[in-house]
Amino acid sequence: MSRVENRQRAALETLNEEQLIPVIRASLAKNLADQGFRISEIARALKVTQPAVTQYLQGKRGTRRSEISSINTLVDPLGERVAQKIRSGLSIETVELLETARQIIVMNSGKSVMNRNMSEPCRGKLLELLRERLRLELDAAEKYLELANGTSEDYTKLLLRMIAADSIRHGDVVSQLTSWLETGGRFEGSLPSEELLKSMLSLEDKAGEASLTKSVEVDHPVARLLLRWIDIDEAKHEKIVAELITLTTKYRKARQKQSH
Repeated sequence: MSRVENRQRAALETLNEEQLIPVIRASLAKNLADQGFRISEIARALKVTQPAVTQYLQGKRGTRRSEISSINTLVDPLGERVAQKIRSGLSIETVELLETARQIIVMNSGKSVMNRNMSEPCRGKLLELLRERLRLELDAAEKYLELANGTSEDYTKLLLRMIAADSIRHGDVVSQLTSWLETGGRFEGSLPSEELLKSMLSLEDKAGEASLTKSVEVDHPVARLLLRWIDIDEAKHEKIVAELITLTTKYRKARQKQSH
């Protein structure tokens, strides 16, 4: 691993999602300024003051951009979305910044996980398999993002970025599982309450009943694919939450037996 990569890795290890937000805002401010937006428009879109935007542009705030690999690849698509929001009189939401921050962390920490030495030979094959899958997911994410950035058609660009985001989420799962196995692989924690999960399942049921593919007619082939994607996701969410409720019930009953 090069000195630059080591420095980038160290930078990410000291930051969480919330601490990355100023860095992302600084990158967005520069991105939007390069697109020709005024400081007042950028400030309104980022929900910060105009002096804060000026400091971002002057490199006085959010100054760790150069230390973080993949930040421009992930922030540039967000910059396009924020530009659209500005034209519509809207601003970015914190959840969007947090999602991008998480993606940046996964893309960088995943590479760190792939490069760690295996300390337990008995788990070597399993960890090797997981690291290879992690590499494939992160490589796919980078390639889909590059493809999206080079695509001019808006719906196709969105579809490619959604696929990239899925690959990053898959990488997040594999990365966390790898780290969990490396530290002993024991389950310690609690599951969400059954009542909360059932309320979420009710929401998923309502969303699933309103099929966008069937109820919305659009004369755009890729837009229809995106609507189909949403319907598939809703069905998947409903199934997974139902399985989580079953798992939570079994876990609660097992703990009750242990306590008697």
